Amino acid sequence: MAYFNHAFVKSFVVAEVDATANTATSALAAGTMGLVDSSDWQTIATANGTLGNNGLLYLVQGNYQTADSIGNNPGHGGYSESVKSKGINPKYINALWKGACVNPVKATATVGIGKNCAPCGETQYVRVDIKGSPALRFLNKNVYAIGDSGSVCCADGQTYVDPAVALATIGKMLLADPVVKPFIQEATGGGIVITTAGSAATKTIAQTLGEAGSGNYTASTDPVGDQVSATLKVEAAYSDTVFGNCSFDTRDFYGKEPLSVELSFVDMKGDPCDSCGTSSKTPGKMQQTVGETVLRKVLLSEAYAQNPFSQGAIDSARIREIEGSDKILAAVDRSALYRSYYIQHSVPRFNNPTGTFDNDQYLYEIFVKCTDSDLISKMDALLTRVEALANGVNNMVKIETPDA
Repeated sequence: MAYFNHAFVKSFVVAEVDATANTATSALAAGTMGLVDSSDWQTIATANGTLGNNGLLYLVQGNYQTADSIGNNPGHGGYSESVKSKGINPKYINALWKGACVNPVKATATVGIGKNCAPCGETQYVRVDIKGSPALRFLNKNVYAIGDSGSVCCADGQTYVDPAVALATIGKMLLADPVVKPFIQEATGGGIVITTAGSAATKTIAQTLGEAGSGNYTASTDPVGDQVSATLKVEAAYSDTVFGNCSFDTRDFYGKEPLSVELSFVDMKGDPCDSCGTSSKTPGKMQQTVGETVLRKVLLSEAYAQNPFSQGAIDSARIREIEGSDKILAAVDRSALYRSYYIQHSVPRFNNPTGTFDNDQYLYEIFVKCTDSDLISKMDALLTRVEALANGVNNMVKIETPDA
């Protein structure tokens, strides 16, 4: 049975969109995409363009490879040929959708204690747990550490320790732990939030402990009377080693899973202490369609087009320069966030005597930088024009935005 239940995927990374009409495919600049009518092989306007009689729609992009031959050998030409999709019959466009620019969110964890939760002579303990792929790759296990407030002293006649000082002492110990400090940091803007009689102030750990030199917090000797409560907040802060384009390899690891950070109170034995205070956490979120992913997708499409990407050899960097695949590397910003656009269509098999009646499915994914608002507007217009062409032949297709 000739049936394949997945779409064949082709990926594009776009530097510009030709929104005008009557541009020949050979005139498209490197990285520029246009909607092309097969009846004359020229672009149609994204604002109001239409196809000629019996014309098929093509997505065509100017090739990043501008040299037409390799090694100045005219017998091996055609490398600068524009990159084209399959012929798209608007009647058979199945789906159109676009992704959102989803920025990363750091995982955070918080613990808090009230005015009478830190009696003098008693020690508070907080455990931090670090879980997830980065910890497992770094140490082959999830990790934890325990910080305590045992070094805080009370003045004569003082009954309770200022909760802000107790938590700042704990936070300083946790952040200095050699095992967990590569994974967490004090919350941006200050890790200690101090509430006194209804008013709140945010301080760094150093300011709370009187070590900053400016903006230092004056600890209360009567936190019950002053109604002092405090919270300690930390956030994930782990970075992988990243190699540059010269030594880039598609097999290099890059993070797809956020760290999980959790703070919790424990007793002196390390057992959970539910009555010691409050704790909460916010899960992290990875940025979607980052350049690392985009580059690998585009290189895969290039490989299917018989444009190999040399890697693993001692002279791979030189081979890439010779074969022109370094142009693709330069076209994708691996640290940037990209917005994605998708066009899916089918090519029906009306005469298929050796199997069941089925269709070949094709999916085109197009990536543009999230920081390029002008290009995003042009791509929105391009996708809207494809939608209009599809609906012009009684094909009820609507652009979906599932990630928005």
